Amino acid sequence: MNDRRRFLLGATSLACTLPALFTPGVAHAQAKGTAARTEAITAWQRRLRAILAKNRLPIIDLQATYVEGATNVRQMIEVMDELNVAQIAFAPANAPNGAPSLNLHRQHPEHFIPTTSSGEFPRWWRDPAAFLAVTRKDLESGEYFFMGEHEFRHYPSPEQVSAGRNDRDITIDITGPAGHALFALSAEFNVAFQIHYEIEDRLLAPLESVLERHPNAKVIWCHLAMIRYPDRAKRYNTDYVRGLIERFPGLHFDLAVPPPDAIYQPSGARHSTLFTNGQLDAGWKKLIEMHPQRFMSASDYRPPVADQYPNQINRQRQLILDALSEPARQLVAYGNAWRLLTGSPWTG
Repeated sequence: MNDRRRFLLGATSLACTLPALFTPGVAHAQAKGTAARTEAITAWQRRLRAILAKNRLPIIDLQATYVEGATNVRQMIEVMDELNVAQIAFAPANAPNGAPSLNLHRQHPEHFIPTTSSGEFPRWWRDPAAFLAVTRKDLESGEYFFMGEHEFRHYPSPEQVSAGRNDRDITIDITGPAGHALFALSAEFNVAFQIHYEIEDRLLAPLESVLERHPNAKVIWCHLAMIRYPDRAKRYNTDYVRGLIERFPGLHFDLAVPPPDAIYQPSGARHSTLFTNGQLDAGWKKLIEMHPQRFMSASDYRPPVADQYPNQINRQRQLILDALSEPARQLVAYGNAWRLLTGSPWTG
């Protein structure tokens, strides 16, 4: 079997299985989950206020993958408390649905955000229709506030490159039924989701077409300015991203990127183009200050790199948040995440 697994999903392959995903459900879900949602928001608000009362800047981390039995929850809580990470949205991996994340929230309601399954694993790659049918059931419960990361174009992560693995070389057509169904779910249930979508010129127009089709979707494009093959991304720059922001009100970006000196070994390129000379690039800083409502801190936590979590959070603070003005810093660290999760701006 070829180790390079590319899952190219066209319209015909899923057309017969996706229509049921578009039936109305948001009003019913909100009614069912009202009490649980109110309790969750109150718990998160309490923890955020406690951190702010210490004159510390809270971070809400929306990009993290939870593997039941592999993620050390006790250790994560200790690290969160030490680093003033208010909440983490832990999207469960290798699970049939989002229940592990919901159970984690019930055990530690102030720390964790109920999140539907992570689309970083074969259950999403191999059968997006079945995956999204389960996501719909989770959202209909009214107890989930967020949808995890969904891979549409993904190159192997650095730890997989080091291990000689290329099974994470994934392509799913974002303009096919899987993409449209995911964006539609977000709009219907008013729940944000993440996409991993490598930055390449040939992929930009398809993304724009889906954003145009689903103007009410809440999309977080992960890893701002993380370009693994620069020769394939000549159009992507601050002007291009500014144009996207001005055209698509539901589009957001997270700042989970490697260190400034990190090299993506397959290309030999620095893939954190968010930085110049070890600091937040002046052009990207200007754009974030112009549109601070569209960017947010994130870690990209997953168990294989759990020991790097403190460095990831400290890098967010020292290289990004500390470089921003106070109003922008507050929004990027936690205000924008709060708005996407709760539907309302943070009011203190």
